[in-house]
Formats: sequence, C-alpha cells, structure tokens
Amino acid sequence: MIRLIRWEAAKLRGSLALLFALVVPGLTALLVMFAMLANDRAPAWSSMMGGFVLPLWAMFLLPMVIATFCTLVAQVEHRAKSWDHVLTQPFPRWQVFAAKLVIICTAVAGMTFLVFAYAYLVGWLGGLATGYTPVGSFGFVEVAQASVRLLGAAALVVAIQAWIALRYANFVIPLAVGIAGTMVGLAVMLTGTDQADWFPWVITLRSVGPDAPLDPVWMGLAGGLVACCLLLVDLPRRAFR
Repeated sequence: MIRLIRWEAAKLRGSLALLFALVVPGLTALLVMFAMLANDRAPAWSSMMGGFVLPLWAMFLLPMVIATFCTLVAQVEHRAKSWDHVLTQPFPRWQVFAAKLVIICTAVAGMTFLVFAYAYLVGWLGGLATGYTPVGSFGFVEVAQASVRLLGAAALVVAIQAWIALRYANFVIPLAVGIAGTMVGLAVMLTGTDQADWFPWVITLRSVGPDAPLDPVWMGLAGGLVACCLLLVDLPRRAFR
C-alpha cells in the first residue's frame, strides 16, 4: 500500500494537479492583500482569519478546489488511457483506488494549510508595505481547530467528488457536480432553511462559524467513511478504458 501511495504521488510531480494544489490557495491570500490595501487601519488577525479567510475558503473555494483537484487526479489515468496498465499491477484493485483517496485527502488538507500559511505571510508583508500590520493574537490554535472541523465535515464531499471523477472519463461531469453542489449549498445558507442540513455541501458550510455545532463534523466524517467504502467496492468492479 505504501508503494502504491508513493507511486500515485510520483505521478503528480510536474502535473497540473500539483501546480493547482500549490497555487490556488494563494488566491485567498491575494484577496487578503487587496482588502488590506483598501483599508486605512490595521485589521485584527482574528477577524482577518476567522471572519474573512475561513468563510471564503469554506463557502466557495474549498468545494470548487475539491472538485477540480479530484478531476485533475483522475484525468492522469483517463487522458492517458492507462487504467489497463494500472489495474493489472500486482496489487488488489481496491488498493489502487485507496491510494488515490489517500493522495486526494492529503492534498486537500495540505491546501487548507497553505491557505492560512499564505494568508498569514501576506498579512504580515502587507502590514509592512502599508504600515497597518494586523494586531492582536495570531490565533493559531483557533485556526487549527476550525480547519480540522472543516476538513472533517468536508470528508463526504471529497469522497463523492473522487468517486465521480474516477468513475467517469468525461471531466465535465465531476466539475458540474462540484459547481452545482456549491451553488445549492450557498443558496441553502442564504435562505436560512434547515430542511437541507443533510446535503453534503451544506454539511461543510455548517461546520464554519464561532458557534458551529459538531454535528456537521460527525456527519461529514461518517458519510465520508461510508462513501469511501462504497467507492472501494464499486470501482474495482468497473471496466475502465
């Protein structure tokens, strides 16, 4: 299994998926810079991270990033039509897909870390450039706790997007699911209804906030575990071209 994970990681070297994972988290930091340039006073680290970066990442960027990254990882095999080669290696088929899941989950966690790392760096550099260095506590513990909750709640979305991206060679399908899920989630949050709390993308959004309950986290983790198990049962039985 370790060999498979290393093999999957090696495939991403120099790929668009790796470039995407390293660059896209910087978009949030870029918005932080623009916000600092537009303000004439020093912001607080807590409001910058908890009130701007975290909601922006959780509500819009993270779901879209998950959909896109899963698609890019799956397209490594789909575009090269290398499934026959991959699935005839001396490993159980389910381990091949499990290794891909490990890579995807690790990358999503890594991108979330980079979002805040870039934001802290840009906030500090922006403060030096504008003279309005953010004030107050850095809030590393709070940011780490919020990130863990968010990643737990997003587990179901990750599993769904990975399943669809690996199942279908057409890259439009997983991207369309990601866009639709994100839009529905945002619409549900804007209307304030609680009738769709079960929807995977809404589960992710409900995990963010100062008074966010832990229910979405457990729902996301449980749903993600079930979806991953179903993925590992379904995909090894499929015929890929």
